[in-house]
Amino acid sequence: MKYVFFLFILFLLSFSSLSQTEFLHNSNRNNITINHIKLPDGFIRVRVQSDSFANWLRQLPLLPPGSPVYDYKNRIKKTGKDTTVAAVINMNIKGKNLDQCMDILMRLRTVYLIDQNQQEKIVFPLPDGKFLSWKKWESGYRPYFKGSHFYLRKMTIADSSEKNFEYYLRTIFEYTGTQAFYHYYNTIVYDSLKIGDFIIKKNPQGHAVMIVDLAEDESGNKIALFGQGDTPACQFYILNYKKDNPWFPLNKFQKKPPLPIKKSMNWHGLRRF
Repeated sequence: MKYVFFLFILFLLSFSSLSQTEFLHNSNRNNITINHIKLPDGFIRVRVQSDSFANWLRQLPLLPPGSPVYDYKNRIKKTGKDTTVAAVINMNIKGKNLDQCMDILMRLRTVYLIDQNQQEKIVFPLPDGKFLSWKKWESGYRPYFKGSHFYLRKMTIADSSEKNFEYYLRTIFEYTGTQAFYHYYNTIVYDSLKIGDFIIKKNPQGHAVMIVDLAEDESGNKIALFGQGDTPACQFYILNYKKDNPWFPLNKFQKKPPLPIKKSMNWHGLRRF
């Protein structure tokens, strides 16, 4: 069974005060973020709303250039010289063995919603496609498995405590993997691509990568930054396209973006929270 210590600090009876700085380390004196990653000539970042998930992702703080990627046991997973790594998000992963590829995307989404005081939108799928929300869990409902499906039943009193919220997330992370998101989230067409969309690989050894920034030129050509966690759990990091250029060219006529990873992340696995 998996066990997790969470990245963020929640108040006992209220989650609205959780902020990005509580979730992520932002001790970098220069406050360097994804938004500061240099664009190739001729491209500009796509416009996003100030309170959007896209803008929130752009504010993720980065470690200094050349930083290694650490796993949850504080071991170096990728050295600072690894050519597939463009930048590392400034976050503490030590002891957080559940923060694998899809789990870390759920964590980012959850903390964004808490930061926006939108806890009612915290909801994720169980393996059979039934969705379990934090609000339902908070009110005392729990999932149970019977036959080939999960069902929800009120089993305990309402509880909005930090401990109960951690129990909710731990349950989601234990039950839910990449394939639930592949099968039970709607497919996103390439032409509606947004920052925050993610690609799921279909199979039991699946994977997930997220688009954390997008830019275009005057001709409508798109480029993107991709971020990922991994198994075993490690810090979220930005993938590198070429030396000194982390921006991946996008082409809807190609079945997948040219990512420097072994698993093929095809566009038909494009999904959105």
